[in-house]
Amino acid sequence: MLLWSLARASAFVAFGAYTGVVVWGILVAGKAFRPAAPAVAFHRLLGSIGMVAIAVHVTTLLLDSYAHITIGSLFGLGPHLSVTLGAIAFWLAIGLPLSFRLRQAKFISYRVWRKIHWAGYVTWVVMLLHGFFNGTDTGSPYAAALYAGSVALVGTAVLWRHFDDEPASSPARTSPARAE
Repeated sequence: MLLWSLARASAFVAFGAYTGVVVWGILVAGKAFRPAAPAVAFHRLLGSIGMVAIAVHVTTLLLDSYAHITIGSLFGLGPHLSVTLGAIAFWLAIGLPLSFRLRQAKFISYRVWRKIHWAGYVTWVVMLLHGFFNGTDTGSPYAAALYAGSVALVGTAVLWRHFDDEPASSPARTSPARAE
């Protein structure tokens, strides 16, 4: 029972943290935070909290015989689409910070890193679908509130970013006149 409770709680913590990562990332990409460095550090902190929660979630499910999750489930080998969605979200969540490290080491260009970083939206949606279709608490009021609130937060941030009249400059978008 303890493992099952930890798996459920860590899933909600992970989803909440990644909702924060997406919303905060959208705000940092716009002009909401200047200077951006402290905000980017908080974005990474939320991502780290999410990764720890995912590790707890996966570990407890692997250890809980009632859950019927195997190592193969981490590679999408499972009887349910929702487990496969969880595996996809797991690997995407690992790949995003890895792409940042590859960018820091100059193995990939800024433009490639930005394209990979768009997968953050996909990761969040896949996490939402995994929780919605596989979560044992999906029908509960607090899970419904978390999912609805998360969709509202991300949706609002996306709309704000879309209508943000002056996007933050980046190496790929900076013009000579703007750099002065």
